[in-house]
Amino acid sequence: MRGLNWKLSGALLLIVAVSVGIMAFLTNLSTTREFQQYVSQGNMMRAQAIADSLGEYYSASGNWSNLQETLLSIPRPGGERIIVADRRGTIIGDTEGDWLGREASSVGLGDGTAITASGQTSGELYLLSSEGTGMGMGRGHMGGRNVTPTPLLSAAEDDFLAQVNRSLWQAGLIAAAVALIAGLVLTRQITRPIHALIAGARHISGGDLHYRVKVKSRDEIGELAESFNAMASSLEKGEQSRRQLTADVAHELRTPLTVIEGTVDGILDGVFQPDAERLNAIKEQAAQLTRLIGDLRDLSLAESGQLRLDLSLTDIAELLRRMAAHHEIKAREKNVRLDTETAPGLPEARVDPARLEQVVSNLLTNAIRHTPPGGTVTVKADRHDQGLLISVADTGEGIAPEDLPRIFERFYRSGGSRARKEGGTGLGLAIVRQMVEAHGGRVWAENRKEKGSVFHVLLPSG
Repeated sequence: MRGLNWKLSGALLLIVAVSVGIMAFLTNLSTTREFQQYVSQGNMMRAQAIADSLGEYYSASGNWSNLQETLLSIPRPGGERIIVADRRGTIIGDTEGDWLGREASSVGLGDGTAITASGQTSGELYLLSSEGTGMGMGRGHMGGRNVTPTPLLSAAEDDFLAQVNRSLWQAGLIAAAVALIAGLVLTRQITRPIHALIAGARHISGGDLHYRVKVKSRDEIGELAESFNAMASSLEKGEQSRRQLTADVAHELRTPLTVIEGTVDGILDGVFQPDAERLNAIKEQAAQLTRLIGDLRDLSLAESGQLRLDLSLTDIAELLRRMAAHHEIKAREKNVRLDTETAPGLPEARVDPARLEQVVSNLLTNAIRHTPPGGTVTVKADRHDQGLLISVADTGEGIAPEDLPRIFERFYRSGGSRARKEGGTGLGLAIVRQMVEAHGGRVWAENRKEKGSVFHVLLPSG
């Protein structure tokens, strides 16, 4: 868990650092460019204002006499150097006086601000910053240094821009720190339920199938926790079912084995004679064991999805009539009437005939067993919207409502006449459900309004 925390925190820190760094860098470039453009426009406007003032001076005096004193009287809040050249390019004014009489081109000045008087150009103005760089001039060089149209900033302007950039970086670092703290909190919120799931998995693997993870969120992790709890519930139910199955199998095996062992011991001790009655009792119990083992095998194969089905188109009406004929003797012995009703022109169904005969046989055996003498068992087949519907109805006592949801469970027997003393392995209906579902169908039971119960088997047609 610590590894996941570090991975999430490291990834978040990297994302925040890269994002803030890119933002600060781009903001710095944008601020510097915009500030330089602002300063450049201001310098050009100031140069144009001075040029206009000098043009008025030239118009008033008609020449450049006393220009040097005039230049020195112009306010220079930034300490700029003001240079004026006449129409021939000779410097006739310089606030520092160093270049008077020299050619402007010889000192690297070019493309200055034109000074116009009465609509004619009377000279050019050049502004240099206190550091000696050009302000509002054209391209050229000065003393071996390049002079470009976009001016460099003065020391004060550089300090101002540096302070702004420092503020941007500080704000970015503060934002990164806040984002990192918030991210760590969110990371903890993410890893906490994962840690709970790990703890839950350890409990489950240790055999504590009652353990459940507390679900506090409705996001994907919450759904994962709910799925984990559902898995734990399924495992717990499966474990309970396994224990119950083991107990039920042991009980079902114990009864016939006890009868066989007791009978054999009585014969060996001379208490019983090895006559046909005793041998038939042993044979009946051995047959009961054989049926139980066979039912368990079929049920295991069906539940594991390994039950093999040999599907073929089968005449369901003929199959039901054949199975009814096989159970006719049992019905007569109990004085129960067995009727068969099939709708005319039923389509064939793709089923495994042997497995479907086993299903119908179990349902008929169950119905005859729980129908009192003088009653009736009816097996029907009819069309259905979803396929073919087979029904086995009896006129017995019916099924208690609380038993209906569980009658298809393994070894489940309801009370009353469905007690264990009536025989059977308790697996017949469980096998019926598994085999019907293996065919893609479904089976259910309900009580009849008049009397008794009915079992329905719905199979897909063709």
